[in-house]
Amino acid sequence: MKRILIPVDGSTHAVHAVRALLQARRYDPVERVELLTVQIPLQAGKIGRGLSQADIDTYHREEGDAALREASALLAAEGVPFGERVEIGAPAETIVRVADEIDADEIYMGTRGLGSVAALFMGSVATRVLHLASLPVTLVK
Repeated sequence: MKRILIPVDGSTHAVHAVRALLQARRYDPVERVELLTVQIPLQAGKIGRGLSQADIDTYHREEGDAALREASALLAAEGVPFGERVEIGAPAETIVRVADEIDADEIYMGTRGLGSVAALFMGSVATRVLHLASLPVTLVK
């Protein structure tokens, strides 16, 4: 049975990855899913006066909880054991680090469906994860 990491950002693309995993587990059992949302770091003083580190921490937690909500509900409804993590950092690097920390067997993640030219100019978290990860990555469009 597998341990799967699914990075989510609250988008429909992330939800598609969760649904794809739910379909795949019918023939490839899953032990546990770890949902991860990565928040871009904000620093006190950089985003406005009057915000404390506690305010910023609360903001990250609230945004993280919102990003996890739909994916968590889908897994709970299907009875799939899962955990939730909110991390702060560079998205691709954080995804790969967390996959290593939880000893994931695979990463499932949604893509935004950018064409190759757009991805070339804009970059892509999914593309960066593919380059950094040493474990299988399933991209769901």
